[in-house]
Amino acid sequence: MFHFQIFVPFSSLQIIGMAVLLSLACPLSANPAKGSSLEEERKSVTDKANGKATENAQAIENIAVTARRPYYHETLTKIFPLYQYDQQNLTEPTTINDVLVQSPVVSLNGQGGQIQNISIRGFSRWRIQTLINGVPIISDRRAGASTGFLPPRFISNISVIPGAASTYLGSGAMGGAVNISLSEPNGHQFQAGLLNNAATQEIAYSGHNINTDWKLSYRHASNAEDANNNVLYDQFEQTALFVRHQFEKTPMTEAWSLYSQNRNVGKSSSDFPEERVTTYPQNTHWLGKVSANFGAITSNVWWHQSQLDTDTLRPEQRLNESRSRAFDYGGDMGSKVRLANWNINWQAQIQGRNGVRIDERELAFNSQAALNQYNYSEETYSVAPLDASEFALAGVFDASRTVGAFSLAVGARFDWQRQNTTGQNAGDHSIANSNMSGFAGGSYSITPHWRASIYVSSAFRNPSLTERFYSGETPRGTVIGDAELNTEKSLNVQGVMSYANKTVTASAEAFHQSIKQYIERIAINDNLLQYVNLNRAQIDGISYSAKWAPDTSLFSLKLSGALLQGEDSTGSPISDIPPNNHRLDIAYDLGRVRAFSSLLYRASKISAADGERSLRSTLSLDVGVSWEVNENVTAKVSANNLTNQLFYVSADNRAAFARGRNLNFYLSVLL
Repeated sequence: MFHFQIFVPFSSLQIIGMAVLLSLACPLSANPAKGSSLEEERKSVTDKANGKATENAQAIENIAVTARRPYYHETLTKIFPLYQYDQQNLTEPTTINDVLVQSPVVSLNGQGGQIQNISIRGFSRWRIQTLINGVPIISDRRAGASTGFLPPRFISNISVIPGAASTYLGSGAMGGAVNISLSEPNGHQFQAGLLNNAATQEIAYSGHNINTDWKLSYRHASNAEDANNNVLYDQFEQTALFVRHQFEKTPMTEAWSLYSQNRNVGKSSSDFPEERVTTYPQNTHWLGKVSANFGAITSNVWWHQSQLDTDTLRPEQRLNESRSRAFDYGGDMGSKVRLANWNINWQAQIQGRNGVRIDERELAFNSQAALNQYNYSEETYSVAPLDASEFALAGVFDASRTVGAFSLAVGARFDWQRQNTTGQNAGDHSIANSNMSGFAGGSYSITPHWRASIYVSSAFRNPSLTERFYSGETPRGTVIGDAELNTEKSLNVQGVMSYANKTVTASAEAFHQSIKQYIERIAINDNLLQYVNLNRAQIDGISYSAKWAPDTSLFSLKLSGALLQGEDSTGSPISDIPPNNHRLDIAYDLGRVRAFSSLLYRASKISAADGERSLRSTLSLDVGVSWEVNENVTAKVSANNLTNQLFYVSADNRAAFARGRNLNFYLSVLL
């Protein structure tokens, strides 16, 4: 079995990764080849019309590269629409989540701050998969993976896959997935931003040299305030670096690496500051991917090293410190063939997690003088509640074809996984899981404008290492894992009706997903929680999206929304089901000047699950104006929550209020 142990200090990893990329880039960039596969992918090279480029245009060469879509994109789009979201009509985003919530099926989940999480159709935490350029982001936090470590300036768009996607993406995609695409080179660009609420400052620079491009970003934020001027503990400091090289005349096609260091990140919670103050002193990520083509075979190798330190202060009582770290790695190889009018994709996948370890200790105040000086000199305990690893193999295939107005697609996944632990609390365990999942879908073009489709898929989710083996202290209290937890299994059914012409695009979806052996964390008492399997749960809902954008009008409108409900086998509500929501986006484009606004309505939530609170309805407004001063300079002024509404960011009973009115200023200069 392929098994190894790796853990290197982050400073060394950063140096090694960036040095490798730059050493590869420099000699290979000196003599760019023409007619290569890379050149064929390039969509356009601007400012070279009729073979002539002005001296100024050469100085700000702007290369646009065709987006590299995941291999499953072509198959899925034959049976239902997939959506991408960018920042064109957004006020200045503070996190990637601001881009994601443009989707009607994506909602904020859990507590606030930089590392807040999302849900897709009511699925959250370990049930949804987040990827950055195809690299899965895995977390041992129950809240799930967060992409708050990624600066919004680094991305171009985000794809959302709603519904069970385990066939393509494995255990973590039972409820869907999002894939964040990093932006392609766009000349040498300087960007600066300023937000008045939280005094957020941002400076970013991106550039490229032939086949190598890079991005740097520094962001700093103090604590913001809600609509009542109460302090929100959402401070952070972030430094990020990205380097990518695209190869020519070699089997390797691309290599990239991203390093992000986040310090003193505050957890925005209603517990702050009287009951608990939770701070993440370090949240560090180093990830990357190398891609290659060997004839008709495509392959990728990726990695992600992460470390998250957590300090939970209970005023006048104690301080709990936690250090979580992991090295995730994986690879795949696959190809596409055509057989008897069927387009067939196959892929073999490998994925592992090594050095998944959490170290904890508790410090108590040993005197009143120590309490006054915040001197924690008495150590109550020091343990390693999680020390585990994971290894998985999978085979995936899909087949699709189109016959007249009808398109059909089917797919299946065969998955094997082994989890091991030597944790002090959980003891020694080695658990193997074998699963299968599949899907079948079809679409029919009723008319040139109307299209109907149906999609049925099965999915699975193995219990995470945390759910099975972790027993320790968290900001919510003491949590106990269970090595005997069963794998979740689900069945997803959805129907879609879509319409498209030159002016209007619209779709409506109805979906049902039932889950067996649903894993939930329940309260044993006020300070003790445990992971258990529930009998079953189900989530039902509808979502819609309609956009009106005629070529002859300066206006464009988009209306979207979702209505969901979820309950377990006893009829009780399950956690993380968001309130019904509706969104109206309006844009007015005058060429160099573009005005945009978003009106967001969130309905009330009365039936709250364990660990949640009821919510009242709220209506908020975001507005902004973008001005293209000249071909090199763009300025933007915008406001979030313009009417200064007071509302909780989610139904989590420890969620804080949302930020109050926030004015944003942004400047972009092509150098």
